[in-house]
Amino acid sequence: MKPRNNAYVIILAAGKATRLRPLSDQIPKPIININGIPMITRIVSNFKKAGFSKFIALVGYKQELIRAELLKVQDIELQIIEQVKQVGSADALMLCLNQFNKLKSSRLTFFVTAADIIFFKKEINLMFSLYRNSKADIILSLMKSKDKDIARGHGNVKVSKNSDITDDSNSNRGLEIVDIIEKPRGDQILSDYYSLPFYIFTQTIIKNLVDVDISIRGEKEIQDAIKKSIVDGFRVKGIKIIEPDITSENVGRYHITYLSDIEKMNERFRISESQLKFKKIFSLK
Repeated sequence: MKPRNNAYVIILAAGKATRLRPLSDQIPKPIININGIPMITRIVSNFKKAGFSKFIALVGYKQELIRAELLKVQDIELQIIEQVKQVGSADALMLCLNQFNKLKSSRLTFFVTAADIIFFKKEINLMFSLYRNSKADIILSLMKSKDKDIARGHGNVKVSKNSDITDDSNSNRGLEIVDIIEKPRGDQILSDYYSLPFYIFTQTIIKNLVDVDISIRGEKEIQDAIKKSIVDGFRVKGIKIIEPDITSENVGRYHITYLSDIEKMNERFRISESQLKFKKIFSLK
């Protein structure tokens, strides 16, 4: 596929992953093998398949191991940036975007993904199609859940009353997002839709990243920059990219937080890649 040279892919891979100890004492989360391939390698490979070739990786903890994996990947443009002190996702993203501050184009486009989630070409293209079709400033990847425990690890969003939730996976329309809150308490939950750490931003986000304050959790959070953008009148859209409803039991298939999640994600990829292999064999007959 011809590269989409106007868009960058930023991978936030600097964290210590303390909830994965003792494994993360030895290796950083981004290079944990999923069905035999390091997570960060899978992320880059899937974006390449979707037509994206410009990557910026933010590294910190055990960065030499992550750098070594990234430098094995061929046919990409790669910048590696160090985050010396981890003070939240908004600060991490700001470090990556500092180099673009002086550019005049406000429509410079960035995918931003955590290094502990992996999506395929299909989901990446759904996100990018909604961005192109809606001309929104921010695109959020969404999952749907009635399990309130999901709120402990994800941002929760409020959907505009004008949105038709039957369009939640429609890349022509998506959902209009009018509020977001990071890791809400049970009485703060806004809807059944949750934001994954996988986004599309334009350069307009930079102003609100700069203005983000330290949260009550002691971090500068991307969700606060998104909230400021909504207040400022920027258009924020969301699209559901995970088909089944999510519970605290199956969320680890998509987003690794705990040691038990690694096997869940391994299972997801074993099944997916076995099906793909079967299809290839069948098509050759």
